[in-house]
Amino acid sequence: MEINDFNVNIALPPQYGDTVRRFPVVYLMGETDVEQLMKLLAPHFDSGCKPFILAGIEGKDWNTPFSPWPAPRLGKNLGPFSGGGPRFLLLLEQYIAPAIDNVYRTVPTPENRAIAGYSLAGLLALYALYKSKYFSSCACVSGSLWFPQWVEYVRTHVPEVKTPRIYISLGDRENESRNSVMATVTDCTQRTIEALAPYAPFFEVNTGGHFKDVQQRIVKGLLYIMEAK
Repeated sequence: MEINDFNVNIALPPQYGDTVRRFPVVYLMGETDVEQLMKLLAPHFDSGCKPFILAGIEGKDWNTPFSPWPAPRLGKNLGPFSGGGPRFLLLLEQYIAPAIDNVYRTVPTPENRAIAGYSLAGLLALYALYKSKYFSSCACVSGSLWFPQWVEYVRTHVPEVKTPRIYISLGDRENESRNSVMATVTDCTQRTIEALAPYAPFFEVNTGGHFKDVQQRIVKGLLYIMEAK
């Protein structure tokens, strides 16, 4: 489906057709190949991970909806960033998520909603916990935590969600970027984790640079935040 210029693709767990029960939803920003991700996730359902509906949401660009506030261009293909994150989150909460709830058997409560993303979308997923109580967990996978003023933000703000479940990951070679700002990602990630210490975020280091094993990294994050308790 298309909602306000965003493509929304839905992948249902295998259990969806075998029961009348309702399912949690993970909103995965910036990714639409959710069927392949569901194939990787499905073997783990009901054996350590709750089955869930996966909603992939992708727009025409990343820099506008996934940047939390405006920032200048950092390189030839990096920015400028217009800071459309808050507006995108309102669209997600007020239009996209309700549209999915109207069509699919979801559990429309914060405890059964999670938000996730890779790279800049991962940054926005983490930022979402600071903006509202709509989601209870997030997966920030190889997140762009180098974003200007991000570390200062997490040091001076607290999440709206009081007991969030947070997953953060990073590749062990992501700091080898030629861009001097992006090369600070390891340090910025560690500082973010320190600021989030009261919420006990789970941090995982993956092998390689930013573009290695993207789907596998996303799967790791989703399995953690949707772990059966």
